[in-house]
Amino acid sequence: MSQIGNLHTFEKFVRLIASRIGQLVNYNSIANDLGVSQPTIRKWISILEASYIVFLLPPFFKNIGKRLIKTPKIYFYDTGLASYSLYKKQIP
Repeated sequence: MSQIGNLHTFEKFVRLIASRIGQLVNYNSIANDLGVSQPTIRKWISILEASYIVFLLPPFFKNIGKRLIKTPKIYFYDTGLASYSLYKKQIP
């Protein structure tokens, strides 16, 4: 938890990620929306991946080089958790 920093901003981050299920991961856009750095977003996504909350799905190409370079999409393992984070009441 000490690596997360501001829990309120992290909660906003989880909501933002939940609203972008199945979309390409744009680290700059997420960072700008939350007012944090791009390395922070990468760290937070890796924390969610290590916790088996989200996973990044790489694109499929016959060319393996393209698979490694192209942007992955983000998904939640538990769509109920994603739905809950989107629709729960805001904490002031």
